[in-house]
Amino acid sequence: MGAAPAAIITGECNIDGVSAPERGSGTYRLRPLRDARERDERVTRGDLAAAIGDAASHAAAVELAARRVGAAREALDAAVRASTRQGEASRLALGDRYVARRRSELATAQAEHAHAIAARDAQQGEIDGARTRLTAARAARQVIERHFAGWREARRKAAERRED
Repeated sequence: MGAAPAAIITGECNIDGVSAPERGSGTYRLRPLRDARERDERVTRGDLAAAIGDAASHAAAVELAARRVGAAREALDAAVRASTRQGEASRLALGDRYVARRRSELATAQAEHAHAIAARDAQQGEIDGARTRLTAARAARQVIERHFAGWREARRKAAERRED
């Protein structure tokens, strides 16, 4: 390998004591960096999987909140229908309070539903971020893999020259 690729790899390296392979060296000196990049990719892949799992639970929470809104709306409709019947004043007052309580329950259910939707949308942003980090980790690993492939090829060619 020429000096330029080694300088690029050394410039990217964040592990102390790692340098480009020396000519004739039998070991790949960037192995710690290579291992770190592979671990980083595995970790970011796990982070993405966790974010997707969290998104599934957020979607279930949105569905549950939507069902609660539907049930509260049905209960309010039933309360309104019941309170429109003719009766004595005390029963009408109780019916009005019952309708007011049902409206409050509906408002609470709608607020919970809106909160669940916001949490789901925020989780989608986390998934997008995890995908971006995984793409970056894969790209960083591929840089090292290409360097390693070049190093192996250089070693193979050097061995062939020695045999000739």
